[in-house]
Amino acid sequence: MASLDGIAPLRDQLVEVIRERIASGKYQPGTKLPTTSELADEYDISTRTVSEAFRILRESGEVIGVRGRGVFVRPSE
Repeated sequence: MASLDGIAPLRDQLVEVIRERIASGKYQPGTKLPTTSELADEYDISTRTVSEAFRILRESGEVIGVRGRGVFVRPSE
C-alpha cells in the first residue's frame, strides 16, 4: 500500500501524487484514472478525500469527470 505522510492535508497530497503521475506519463491524456474506491484503498484514506482531490483537479482543468464512466486525464489539445 502506498502512503501519504506529509504535513499537508491528505487531499492535497493526493492531488500532488496524481499530478506527478500525469507529468511523468504514467497517466496519459485521455486515460481513465483509478476509481475513487481504488485510490482510497491504495492510500488507506476515505473516498470523500479522493472525491475532494478529484474536484480540485477538475476545477483546475487537469482532469474531466464523465458521469457513470469515471475521471479522465484531460486530452491534449
